[in-house]
Amino acid sequence: MVESIHNTESSDIKNCNNSSPDEIETCRIYSKIEVFHILQEIMKKNTLVTLYFDQSNRFILTSIIGIDNNQDEMLIDYGVEPEINELTLKSTNLTFITSQNRIKIEFTCNQIRRAHYENRDVFAVKLPESLIRMQRRSYYRIPTPITKPLKCIIPIPQKEVPFKAEITLIDISCGGIGVIDHHPVISFEPGIIYHDCQINLPGFGSITATIEVKTTYEITLKNGQLCKRAGCQFIDLPTGMETTMRRFITKQEQTRIAP
Repeated sequence: MVESIHNTESSDIKNCNNSSPDEIETCRIYSKIEVFHILQEIMKKNTLVTLYFDQSNRFILTSIIGIDNNQDEMLIDYGVEPEINELTLKSTNLTFITSQNRIKIEFTCNQIRRAHYENRDVFAVKLPESLIRMQRRSYYRIPTPITKPLKCIIPIPQKEVPFKAEITLIDISCGGIGVIDHHPVISFEPGIIYHDCQINLPGFGSITATIEVKTTYEITLKNGQLCKRAGCQFIDLPTGMETTMRRFITKQEQTRIAP
């Protein structure tokens, strides 16, 4: 059982800051499997959950203590104030705010009931049909597989024969890519823009994007080789491709943390 708090002035944490509805929808996850895995990780790490009720600033600090995927239900710990718990049980408008790997997670439900778990009262709610994973503001970057690293195919405009350069990615996010700059032809000087770059995401298809080189600096690889690392930003990545990228990254995270 954790602390209950009400009438706070920090209502801005309940909303997705200054994100537009389109930005929020881009970050919404509908896959039942993805939603389950995210909530399961939050439960395993005993991450704090803020439960708002009645569309007000009143909330309870709680945690997820059980998930029943077969019953499509989740158990939430009670707060310490009985009056606040009773008000929560009467609410039909509930918003949950938490985080996963420092990324904000938000979901809602409209039904809550009292249940019993390990000889004590707890809340029970239906698993959300979707949740918002707000990673646009601080793009979560993951390293690419070492054995089979991702490749980016970059068309190089030439007057004679069209040429495509294959670049190895060292990390990737919804905001851009990190590459090793050791190609003899292509240049990764900051400010250079490349169009129609293709990245194959195994199991999810390919995306085509425009990238702009933002930073470059020297790094030493594990084999002792000195080379340049360039950070590139996606420019106006279409919503559908960003969604594909987000799902690929989520899958890689799940694979990485799986026992």
